[in-house]
Amino acid sequence: MPKAPRPVPGNAPSRWRDDLQSSTHLYLAIGMALLIGILVASYMQASAGLEALRQFGISSQHADHLDHLNQLLLRAHSASRGYALTRDPAYLASYQATAAKIRKSLAVVRQDHEKNQGEAVARLIRTAQGLAARMDITNRHIEDGLPPEKDWFDQSTVAVDAYQRQHNAMKVELLNQNLHNVTESINNFKNARIITVFLAIASLLLLVLAISQEHNKRELREKLQHLLESKNEQLEREVRLRTEELTNLATYLTDVRESEKLHLAREMHDELGALLTAAKLDADWIERSLPAESRALVAQHMQRLRQSLIAGITLKRRITNDLRPALLYDLGLIEAIKALIEEFRQGEEIEVRADLPETEPEISDAASLSLFRIVQEAFTNIRKYAQAHHVGVSLRPTPSAIELTIEDDGVGFDPESPRLARHGLAGIKHRVFTHGGQLDIRSAPGAGVTIRAVLPV
Repeated sequence: MPKAPRPVPGNAPSRWRDDLQSSTHLYLAIGMALLIGILVASYMQASAGLEALRQFGISSQHADHLDHLNQLLLRAHSASRGYALTRDPAYLASYQATAAKIRKSLAVVRQDHEKNQGEAVARLIRTAQGLAARMDITNRHIEDGLPPEKDWFDQSTVAVDAYQRQHNAMKVELLNQNLHNVTESINNFKNARIITVFLAIASLLLLVLAISQEHNKRELREKLQHLLESKNEQLEREVRLRTEELTNLATYLTDVRESEKLHLAREMHDELGALLTAAKLDADWIERSLPAESRALVAQHMQRLRQSLIAGITLKRRITNDLRPALLYDLGLIEAIKALIEEFRQGEEIEVRADLPETEPEISDAASLSLFRIVQEAFTNIRKYAQAHHVGVSLRPTPSAIELTIEDDGVGFDPESPRLARHGLAGIKHRVFTHGGQLDIRSAPGAGVTIRAVLPV
């Protein structure tokens, strides 16, 4: 009977995933090793080529210095012979100038071979120095009036020939050294090329294996991607919904707060104001109705009562103005902001610079109230936290918007600090965004604060 198929263990998919992950890591490790090998081979190849070029350049420079010395010696020899035959001072001057150059050229040649100065270099330098000394002696004899002798010229010619032979030998040695360096560099290039080709073939094989592995994992990644996309879309919908709800709630709470403030201000103005005014009138009537002897007894108490009533009326008026800015509704935004500035100046030793338009901007009552509250909140923050000495308030209307800027030179703050209390700033931001405007708050520790709000009109 045929055997029943053996059931696949439950942990087989997990084992396959682990094997697949392990093989992927192995391929990555091998790939990194091959990449490093290619880079090392390329670096060694480039380094060998650069070193060969450097040595070739050095040898060529040394050869140029030898050629230059050879030319100077031949030029000096020619000038010396011309002076000996013609006694023309021009030949002597040319020889002296060339002799100075010969000394400098000898110093350069000696410096070129300072680290590796062999017997050949030392012998070449001694021969050149002897030739130059021989020409100096010949020129001094001619200057002393001695007739030129054939031996002088013969010895000088022999010395020049000896120097030429040594010079040619040195040139041949330098050329052989350059040839050796070039040959060695070519061999290094060949070896590096073979290694690079081998590593490239191995990399291609590894690439084929990696593509095969990637094909096996593609379906799993696509499934995970679809799952993540659907989950992200769901989360984004929930975030948008919650954000919209919170925005609507914040707008509603702001409107309710302003309505409650307006209602409370009217109640205090109408009811409490009437009561305090009536109490003050009654106190005045009582004081006038008392007999003179009784009036003198209660005069001090009546005066204190009258002062208390006046203080209560003043307190009621200030609270009412804070709850419902009467100047804003009666005289407009500009006068209301000026009143805020004057009140801020009286309470703080701070210099306030105002840049306000002459005429009232044409904006809605809601926008005027928002701008007024932004200035009010900014002044409150400056008074509590800024420790500023100078404050600037600017209101600039444009054809399409109105721009409010409030800046101070206080201690500032770090906008990224998680411990920063942002309720006032959050209220300003919400008021601006409610009107579809733009808000820019810039600050840094020790750099003050700049608030720029732009509301469309």
